[in-house]
Order: sequence, then structure tokens, then C-alpha cells
Amino acid sequence: MASSPRRLSPPEVEARLRARFGQDVLAFEDQHGHAVATVSTGVYRDVCRFLRDEPELGFDYCDFTGAVDWGDEGGFEVLTHLFSTTHHHNARVKVKLPHEDPVCPTVSDLFPTSDWHERETMEMFGIRFEGHPQPVKLLLSEPFEGHPLRKDFPLMTREAKPWPGAAEGEEEEEE
Repeated sequence: MASSPRRLSPPEVEARLRARFGQDVLAFEDQHGHAVATVSTGVYRDVCRFLRDEPELGFDYCDFTGAVDWGDEGGFEVLTHLFSTTHHHNARVKVKLPHEDPVCPTVSDLFPTSDWHERETMEMFGIRFEGHPQPVKLLLSEPFEGHPLRKDFPLMTREAKPWPGAAEGEEEEEE
């Protein structure tokens, strides 16, 4: 018999995650009523699968996957936001990655909605999602080089370049 829908509080989600994954749950917090777990890279897929498959958790929808660049020292953080359409609770799963050669397991086979989110994160941050079925560009043209959401990406607004046109007010009049 299936359990009736019941929204779990973040501490209840934490208790279930810690009981199953122990020390691989590196940190946990309640952010505005959402359970937020930082886990080791090695169990990221297993945590996402557990959150999806455990009936009382039932996180069946991946709302988004994205990343944060904390700089050379802090590395990257991949975040995946999950929602239960049955129980109406939320959870975020975070994974910390090194700035050099950041690799995270894919969850696109567990949550089809994460396919494009992971592709966008690959393209914008240069994070490789191991096992992703189609790791090709989604937003930028093929010749585009670099990863625009990385802190070390050179923005054109930060580079001084001479203006190729006439100074304002000195435009030539057509005759």
C-alpha cells in the first residue's frame, strides 16, 4: 500500500539522508523551508536516486541543475534542485568540485529534465558531467571559446579597446 502524501520538514529529510549516506552528507541546512544537502561527489547520483525512489521522499521532478564558481580557491559547486509533486517538498543537492578539471556524475538518466540543465552548465562553466548522453553545446555557437559564467572569463566590458568611430558630436554629415 502506498503511503499517503505528507510534506517532510528539512530535518526529517536530513535524518533519512544521514541514515542512508552517513558521513557522505558533508553538510545540511534548512534554507527557507528547503532541505539543502552537500554531499560527496561519489554519492551524488545515489543521493539523487534515493531522493527520487524513497516513497516518503518522492522527489520526482528536477527543477534545475546549475553551478556557482567560487574562484580558484573555492572551486565550483553544482546544485540540483528537486521537487516532489506528490508530497510538495523541496530539496537541493550540492556537490563541491575542484576548479581544475571539474567533473560531476550525470543525473540526466534519473531526471530527464536535467539533460539540458547539465548541458548548459557544461557550456557556461566548463564542468563535465560524466556519463551525459549528449555533451554538446546548447546555447553558444560552435566556434565560441571559453565558458562565460566562470569568474576567469574575460568580459569585453572589462577590456579597454579604442572606439573605432568618430567622437560623439563629430559625425560627418552626408551631402
